[in-house]
Amino acid sequence: MLTPSVKQYGNSLVELMISMTLGLASITAMASLVGHGIALNASLLATSRLEEEINAVVAVVGHDLKRAGYHALTNDMVKTPDTFSNPFEGSLITAAYASETAKSCINFAYDRNKNGLLDTSPNNELYGFRLRDRAVEIRLNGAACDQSGWQDLTDPKVVQVTSLKFTIEKNTVQQISQIRVNIMIQARLKKHPDISRSINTSVLIENYE
Repeated sequence: MLTPSVKQYGNSLVELMISMTLGLASITAMASLVGHGIALNASLLATSRLEEEINAVVAVVGHDLKRAGYHALTNDMVKTPDTFSNPFEGSLITAAYASETAKSCINFAYDRNKNGLLDTSPNNELYGFRLRDRAVEIRLNGAACDQSGWQDLTDPKVVQVTSLKFTIEKNTVQQISQIRVNIMIQARLKKHPDISRSINTSVLIENYE
């Protein structure tokens, strides 16, 4: 006995083309989403790196500046204030390297080895920081702001410091003189110049006067 044949129908060409178009659109959207996520992640990593670099610089500068004017022989200073001579007095000054903006360099001194003397050899007790060629530099061997002999604290091939300014303020609080140094720094990543960061902070110099 013959069984009746059952007709089988497949997808038409139009349906196949619609399915392919929808699939391609889904893949394109997913690829775009993944690409956007990768770009966003790279931007966040770059921003985080700049944050870490600039915060580290401010921490180093601020920590060292707090020591400005420190003198180990405070007992002599209190007992004989009229005859006592502080060799670290007057060491806190601002200047600039020739091609940089005003007040982008600061010099100071403190009694690092606690002997009561301003030593220049073998360990120099004259310190400072400055901006030069988009890098923050640290003072070595007592070099002046417009002299060579400074060492890079930041790497301009990675982070470019576009602005650095030190402002010294003298205030009187309850008849006590206070010296405060305001620090303004702005930097950007060399590979991502559109990513920048600026910090404004201040440091109280308790030992200077």
